[in-house]
Amino acid sequence: MTTIGILGVGGLAALMVRGLQGAGYRLILSPRNAEVAARLAAEYGCEVAADNQAVVDAADGVFVSLPAATGAEELARLTFRPEQPVLSAMAGTGLARLHSVIGPARAAVSMMPGYANALGIGPSILCPDDAFWRPFLAATGPVQVFEDEASFTTAATFGAFSGASFVWMAQAIGWYEEQGLPSATARALVAATLRGNAEVLLSEDRSLPEIQREVITPGGISELLVTTLTARQALQAWDEALTRVLHRIGG
Repeated sequence: MTTIGILGVGGLAALMVRGLQGAGYRLILSPRNAEVAARLAAEYGCEVAADNQAVVDAADGVFVSLPAATGAEELARLTFRPEQPVLSAMAGTGLARLHSVIGPARAAVSMMPGYANALGIGPSILCPDDAFWRPFLAATGPVQVFEDEASFTTAATFGAFSGASFVWMAQAIGWYEEQGLPSATARALVAATLRGNAEVLLSEDRSLPEIQREVITPGGISELLVTTLTARQALQAWDEALTRVLHRIGG
């Protein structure tokens, strides 16, 4: 059985542990967040190591979800084996920086939304392709592989997009609630609509403009909503926000 060591036992690690159940991995957790580590050990059968070095020593591969602000410095204090696979999910820590603190280990970087991965349906991105980490990530959802780090960094903004989508959904659900719909009905309506439309994009071969022409009738209610949002520059604001995220993480 392949042993994965997890450095940084916060929210993302907890969600990944949940999503990896039944995938055949032995998981060893760092004791950094003792309460969370103990809970995961009790609920999912993980092991908790004595310290971070013990995690590295016991692991075939190491998944890093340490805080981005201090994670590289924490990794630099550890000793890795030659070519030991290390996968970082620390936003803003690129391959060069990662390799500089884990050498002679093998570096790869990733990003995932987290919550959806806990359900086995969350997308992940990986750079560069790595035969060790690809099946690990695939156990929690579809994987997109990048060999070009610049493209990976652009794609990594989807982590922020994913989180912000919950705020957008809450806004829509709140509007329906204000109009008198029960909370459960509003939530189900918004969620099912978005899930259905996502399946259209994943299943249909037609281009997005073709789909839009079919679902947005000239003079219809969808066009009214889109033109109102466009006039308020609400759609353009998404571009600005994603660009700011890209700059934050190093693009």
